[in-house]
Amino acid sequence: MKVFISVDMEGISGLVRWADVSSSGIDFARNRLRMTEDANAAIDGAFAAGATEVVVEENHGVEDLCVLDMDAIDRRCTVIRGAGRPGATTMAGLDATTDVVFLVGHHARAGSFPGVMAHTISYGGFRLVTLHGRPVGEPDFFAIRAGELGVPVGLVTGDQVLAEQALALCPTAEAVVVKQALGNQSAICIPPPRARDMIRSGAITAVSRAIEGVLVPFSGISAPYVFEVLLRKPAGEAMQANLRQLDCFELAEADRVIVTAPDMAIGFRRVAYLGYADRPGVTRH
Repeated sequence: MKVFISVDMEGISGLVRWADVSSSGIDFARNRLRMTEDANAAIDGAFAAGATEVVVEENHGVEDLCVLDMDAIDRRCTVIRGAGRPGATTMAGLDATTDVVFLVGHHARAGSFPGVMAHTISYGGFRLVTLHGRPVGEPDFFAIRAGELGVPVGLVTGDQVLAEQALALCPTAEAVVVKQALGNQSAICIPPPRARDMIRSGAITAVSRAIEGVLVPFSGISAPYVFEVLLRKPAGEAMQANLRQLDCFELAEADRVIVTAPDMAIGFRRVAYLGYADRPGVTRH
């Protein structure tokens, strides 16, 4: 029983504001440990329920995707971290050998209120991301990619907005709500030690369901995929020049880009590319 855990930071227990998840924040060192401890709770629960392998992949996009405290992470897992990963970027470790996916510390999609730090891939760059006309967030990308591989999502942890959105995609998953969002940077928080007990229990339930075969992989959206990314500001000259060289991107309006992809592995990469496509000559994605 192989478990893949994507760990993000905005949905970690006790964290509510952008300063909490930025390396310039006064509590960032402690919050890195909180992120690691939430991941450890999921890891421990997974092994307690019968997992034989746990792969943890960092998804939080600061410090070159190296935020987990490697001295504190559960020694039984392996960790994928760092920038420039092959395949589906922060889903690089998700493959057909995986039995169940956990999304720990994830957040609601861009445009959500009151979702804590709600965004999709790039808060600074994107106002909204849609797929076939429907707003999507990072859990959508993970659920769809996992579904392409026949793998179900078994656990999500974060605020109640994230839980509602994720369960709409994956109704057989277990959702652990560690904070009740009041606004995009405020929440009623469960103390992290108690939240970690809840995450561990949720992980046990998720792996047990996976072993029983009752989890259902997502299958509601078919490739090829057509995304629209609404930018927070009009594309600059560098982005315009880059996009003209790429057939899979269309600058439909100054602040609206249409992106096409044959599967979600490349779809994730292409949408994420728009977060750094304003650099002269950068067309690799």
